[in-house]
Amino acid sequence: MPTSENPSVTDVLDYSRSFMMWDAPYNPNDDRKPGHMPWGNSARIQFDARCELSNSRLGEREEYFLITPCRTEWMYRSDTLFQTPNYEYCGVWSRSEFIGLGGAQHRRRGSGVPQYIKDNFSDYRVTTTPFPSARVLENDEEIIDATLNDLILMGRTEIWDDDQGMSAMVEYPVKTMNIHPERKRFQVDTGPLLFPDLSLTVERQIECFSIAFVCYNTFDSAEFILRVPISVDDASGVSSVPDYADVRRLPAKNTILAAQ
Repeated sequence: MPTSENPSVTDVLDYSRSFMMWDAPYNPNDDRKPGHMPWGNSARIQFDARCELSNSRLGEREEYFLITPCRTEWMYRSDTLFQTPNYEYCGVWSRSEFIGLGGAQHRRRGSGVPQYIKDNFSDYRVTTTPFPSARVLENDEEIIDATLNDLILMGRTEIWDDDQGMSAMVEYPVKTMNIHPERKRFQVDTGPLLFPDLSLTVERQIECFSIAFVCYNTFDSAEFILRVPISVDDASGVSSVPDYADVRRLPAKNTILAAQ
């Protein structure tokens, strides 16, 4: 069942002002060419979405964030910046660990393997900034009015697996909202966001996530389309590329909120 019947709306994140920042020391053992300048680096990366996982059997709750993707680069050089071959730097971060879910994770060393933040970075902080005011839109008409009045729209989709005792609240900005005012209908199609496969048995919970988009036009079900490796056969020798192909339709509790 959902994590709560009446979830709090006071902590809905303003994703334009929510991000993580890490400090990475220079790695003298990195022998790639042409290589980074030997200075170390600090990076601030905005969040695209978050997911709160709850385990009712263990009484545990953990928050995970999807970071905005960027491309791999050589740091602070004056002759060349983008790495070739190039990879997507993206993934899921909690306050203690992370896992890479970049688009080339089938090729990039280390992606898809959970790692502890303390083993990779000298400093790390998470900044989460809630909207000063947000309200739940109670029905289709309120959603349509908020859309037409150019309000900021946020979405929350709750899913659960009673057999595993797990539930999840996925939160995200609604970047694309479709409406039909005459028929009083709406339809969300937005992402990227996090999809937690609650049915999976994993060694570390952070391994259950995929990058996805969500689509729905009612308050009680949602379709997720997951980014997965798609087999290809070409002269380059690449065996798969990531694309959105795996559709999951689930019972859900969808909530649309308006913020200013």
